Amino acid sequence: MNTKRLIFWASFIIILGLIIWGLFVAMNKPLDTTPTLGTPADVSSTDHARGSADASVTIIEYSDFQCPACATYYPLAERLLNESSTTVRFVYRHFPLYPVPHKNALMASEASEAAALQGKFWEMHDILFDNQKLWETSSTAGTIFETYAERIGLDVETYKKDVVSDVVKARVQKDWDEARTLGINSTPTFFVNGKAIVNPNGYEAFKAIIDSAIR
Repeated sequence: MNTKRLIFWASFIIILGLIIWGLFVAMNKPLDTTPTLGTPADVSSTDHARGSADASVTIIEYSDFQCPACATYYPLAERLLNESSTTVRFVYRHFPLYPVPHKNALMASEASEAAALQGKFWEMHDILFDNQKLWETSSTAGTIFETYAERIGLDVETYKKDVVSDVVKARVQKDWDEARTLGINSTPTFFVNGKAIVNPNGYEAFKAIIDSAIR
Protein backbone atom coordinates (compact mmCIF):
# COMPACT_ATOMS: atom_id res chain seq x y z
CA MET A 1 0.00 0.00 0.00
CA ASN A 2 1.52 3.34 -0.99
CA THR A 3 1.92 6.28 1.37
CA LYS A 4 -0.91 8.35 -0.14
CA ARG A 5 -3.40 5.53 0.18
CA LEU A 6 -2.27 4.89 3.75
CA ILE A 7 -2.79 8.57 4.66
CA PHE A 8 -6.23 8.53 3.01
CA TRP A 9 -7.48 5.52 4.95
CA ALA A 10 -6.00 6.77 8.21
CA SER A 11 -7.78 10.11 7.73
CA PHE A 12 -11.04 8.36 6.82
CA ILE A 13 -10.92 6.21 9.95
CA ILE A 14 -10.21 9.24 12.16
CA ILE A 15 -13.07 11.24 10.64
CA LEU A 16 -15.45 8.29 10.93
CA GLY A 17 -14.46 7.87 14.56
CA LEU A 18 -15.14 11.54 15.27
CA ILE A 19 -18.57 11.30 13.64
CA ILE A 20 -19.47 8.22 15.68
CA TRP A 21 -18.24 9.90 18.88
CA GLY A 22 -20.28 13.03 18.10
CA LEU A 23 -23.42 10.99 17.53
CA PHE A 24 -22.85 9.13 20.78
CA VAL A 25 -22.49 12.37 22.74
CA ALA A 26 -25.58 13.89 21.09
CA MET A 27 -27.72 10.82 21.77
CA ASN A 28 -26.71 10.69 25.41
CA LYS A 29 -27.05 14.38 26.14
CA PRO A 30 -30.10 15.16 28.32
CA LEU A 31 -32.78 16.94 26.33
CA ASP A 32 -34.29 20.14 27.71
CA THR A 33 -37.88 19.65 26.58
CA THR A 34 -39.31 22.60 28.52
CA PRO A 35 -40.18 25.55 26.28
CA THR A 36 -38.04 28.63 26.87
CA LEU A 37 -40.69 31.27 27.45
CA GLY A 38 -41.24 34.22 29.74
CA THR A 39 -43.34 34.20 32.89
CA PRO A 40 -47.03 35.11 32.46
CA ALA A 41 -48.62 37.94 34.41
CA ASP A 42 -50.17 37.07 37.76
CA VAL A 43 -53.81 36.07 37.69
CA SER A 44 -56.02 39.11 38.20
CA SER A 45 -59.70 39.84 38.64
CA THR A 46 -60.01 40.41 34.88
CA ASP A 47 -58.88 36.88 34.07
CA HIS A 48 -61.27 34.06 33.24
CA ALA A 49 -60.54 31.55 35.99
CA ARG A 50 -62.19 28.40 37.30
CA GLY A 51 -61.36 26.58 40.51
CA SER A 52 -60.37 27.85 43.94
CA ALA A 53 -58.31 31.03 44.19
CA ASP A 54 -56.47 29.26 47.01
CA ALA A 55 -55.52 26.28 44.84
CA SER A 56 -51.91 25.20 45.11
CA VAL A 57 -51.64 24.76 41.33
CA THR A 58 -52.58 27.36 38.73
CA ILE A 59 -52.74 26.35 35.08
CA ILE A 60 -52.74 29.20 32.57
CA GLU A 61 -53.58 28.27 28.99
CA TYR A 62 -53.03 30.53 26.00
CA SER A 63 -55.54 29.20 23.54
CA ASP A 64 -57.36 29.64 20.25
CA PHE A 65 -61.00 28.56 19.90
CA GLN A 66 -60.43 27.46 16.29
CA CYS A 67 -57.29 25.44 17.07
CA PRO A 68 -57.92 21.67 16.71
CA ALA A 69 -55.24 20.86 19.31
CA CYS A 70 -56.90 23.25 21.78
CA ALA A 71 -60.19 21.44 21.21
CA THR A 72 -58.41 18.17 21.95
CA TYR A 73 -57.01 19.46 25.25
CA TYR A 74 -60.28 21.12 26.26
CA PRO A 75 -61.92 17.95 27.70
CA LEU A 76 -58.64 16.97 29.40
CA ALA A 77 -58.52 20.29 31.21
CA GLU A 78 -62.21 20.01 32.08
CA ARG A 79 -61.72 16.56 33.58
CA LEU A 80 -58.64 17.66 35.48
CA LEU A 81 -60.49 20.62 36.96
CA ASN A 82 -63.55 18.55 37.86
CA GLU A 83 -61.43 16.00 39.68
CA SER A 84 -59.10 18.51 41.35
CA SER A 85 -61.20 21.64 41.85
CA THR A 86 -59.76 22.36 45.32
CA THR A 87 -56.13 21.99 44.27
CA VAL A 88 -56.21 23.31 40.70
CA ARG A 89 -57.21 26.68 39.28
CA PHE A 90 -57.56 26.95 35.50
CA VAL A 91 -57.12 30.26 33.67
CA TYR A 92 -57.96 30.85 30.01
CA ARG A 93 -56.15 33.53 28.00
CA HIS A 94 -56.60 34.35 24.33
CA PHE A 95 -54.07 33.80 21.57
CA PRO A 96 -56.10 33.61 18.35
CA LEU A 97 -53.92 32.62 15.39
CA TYR A 98 -55.63 35.07 13.06
CA PRO A 99 -56.04 35.40 10.11
CA VAL A 100 -53.73 32.49 9.25
CA PRO A 101 -54.33 29.68 9.80
CA HIS A 102 -57.58 30.33 11.69
CA LYS A 103 -59.75 32.90 9.95
CA ASN A 104 -62.56 32.80 12.55
CA ALA A 105 -60.39 32.58 15.67
CA LEU A 106 -60.42 36.28 16.50
CA MET A 107 -64.18 36.49 16.02
CA ALA A 108 -64.62 33.53 18.38
CA SER A 109 -62.45 35.16 21.05
CA GLU A 110 -64.50 38.33 20.76
CA ALA A 111 -67.72 36.30 21.06
CA SER A 112 -66.49 34.83 24.33
CA GLU A 113 -65.58 38.26 25.67
CA ALA A 114 -68.98 39.67 24.71
CA ALA A 115 -70.52 36.77 26.63
CA ALA A 116 -68.22 37.54 29.55
CA LEU A 117 -69.73 41.01 29.82
CA GLN A 118 -73.00 39.24 30.66
CA GLY A 119 -71.28 36.83 33.06
CA LYS A 120 -71.21 33.83 30.73
CA PHE A 121 -67.68 33.49 29.43
CA TRP A 122 -67.38 29.81 30.31
CA GLU A 123 -70.72 28.94 28.75
CA MET A 124 -69.55 30.49 25.47
CA HIS A 125 -66.11 28.92 25.89
CA ASP A 126 -67.69 25.47 26.12
CA ILE A 127 -70.16 25.87 23.26
CA LEU A 128 -67.44 27.18 20.94
CA PHE A 129 -65.18 24.20 21.56
CA ASP A 130 -68.04 21.69 21.52
CA ASN A 131 -69.11 22.91 18.08
CA GLN A 132 -65.77 23.89 16.59
CA LYS A 133 -66.22 21.75 13.48
CA LEU A 134 -69.48 23.52 12.66
CA TRP A 135 -68.09 27.05 12.51
CA GLU A 136 -64.33 26.84 11.99
CA THR A 137 -64.40 27.43 8.23
CA SER A 138 -67.84 29.03 7.96
CA SER A 139 -68.27 32.33 6.14
CA THR A 140 -71.16 33.11 8.52
CA ALA A 141 -69.42 32.38 11.82
CA GLY A 142 -70.63 35.66 13.31
CA THR A 143 -74.25 34.65 12.75
CA ILE A 144 -73.58 31.22 14.20
CA PHE A 145 -72.11 32.82 17.31
CA GLU A 146 -75.27 34.88 17.71
CA THR A 147 -77.27 31.64 17.85
CA TYR A 148 -74.89 30.40 20.54
CA ALA A 149 -75.44 33.65 22.46
CA GLU A 150 -79.16 33.02 22.40
CA ARG A 151 -78.69 29.36 23.34
CA ILE A 152 -76.70 30.19 26.48
CA GLY A 153 -79.21 32.80 27.58
CA LEU A 154 -77.60 36.09 26.64
CA ASP A 155 -79.45 39.24 25.73
CA VAL A 156 -78.71 38.92 22.03
CA GLU A 157 -79.14 42.60 21.14
CA THR A 158 -76.69 43.56 23.87
CA TYR A 159 -74.33 40.83 22.69
CA LYS A 160 -74.41 42.21 19.12
CA LYS A 161 -73.32 45.62 20.36
CA ASP A 162 -70.68 44.28 22.73
CA VAL A 163 -69.05 41.87 20.30
CA VAL A 164 -67.94 44.75 18.03
CA SER A 165 -67.09 47.13 20.87
CA ASP A 166 -63.65 48.58 21.60
CA VAL A 167 -63.84 47.11 25.10
CA VAL A 168 -64.07 43.56 23.79
CA LYS A 169 -61.39 44.10 21.14
CA ALA A 170 -59.01 45.57 23.72
CA ARG A 171 -59.58 42.67 26.11
CA VAL A 172 -58.61 40.08 23.49
CA GLN A 173 -55.68 42.22 22.31
CA LYS A 174 -54.33 42.41 25.87
CA ASP A 175 -53.95 38.64 26.10
CA TRP A 176 -52.56 38.40 22.57
CA ASP A 177 -49.93 41.06 23.24
CA GLU A 178 -48.80 39.33 26.42
CA ALA A 179 -48.54 35.98 24.62
CA ARG A 180 -46.28 37.49 22.00
CA THR A 181 -44.18 39.17 24.67
CA LEU A 182 -43.72 35.79 26.37
CA GLY A 183 -42.49 34.28 23.11
CA ILE A 184 -45.54 32.10 22.47
CA ASN A 185 -46.04 31.14 18.83
CA SER A 186 -48.42 28.17 18.99
CA THR A 187 -51.51 26.94 20.77
CA PRO A 188 -52.26 25.58 23.19
CA THR A 189 -49.44 26.75 25.44
CA PHE A 190 -49.73 25.81 29.11
CA PHE A 191 -48.04 27.26 32.18
CA VAL A 192 -48.16 25.43 35.52
CA ASN A 193 -47.43 27.75 38.44
CA GLY A 194 -45.80 30.18 36.03
CA LYS A 195 -43.58 27.62 34.27
CA ALA A 196 -44.12 26.63 30.65
CA ILE A 197 -44.58 22.92 30.12
CA VAL A 198 -44.42 20.58 27.15
CA ASN A 199 -47.97 19.75 26.11
CA PRO A 200 -48.81 16.49 27.90
CA ASN A 201 -49.57 13.35 25.93
CA GLY A 202 -53.00 12.51 27.32
CA TYR A 203 -54.85 12.92 30.60
CA GLU A 204 -52.57 10.77 32.76
CA ALA A 205 -49.51 12.72 31.65
CA PHE A 206 -51.35 15.98 32.38
CA LYS A 207 -52.34 14.74 35.83
CA ALA A 208 -48.77 13.62 36.55
CA ILE A 209 -47.54 17.17 35.89
CA ILE A 210 -50.15 18.56 38.26
CA ASP A 211 -49.43 15.97 40.95
CA SER A 212 -45.74 16.84 40.72
CA ALA A 213 -46.54 20.54 41.10
CA ILE A 214 -48.70 19.79 44.15
CA ARG A 215 -45.88 17.83 45.77
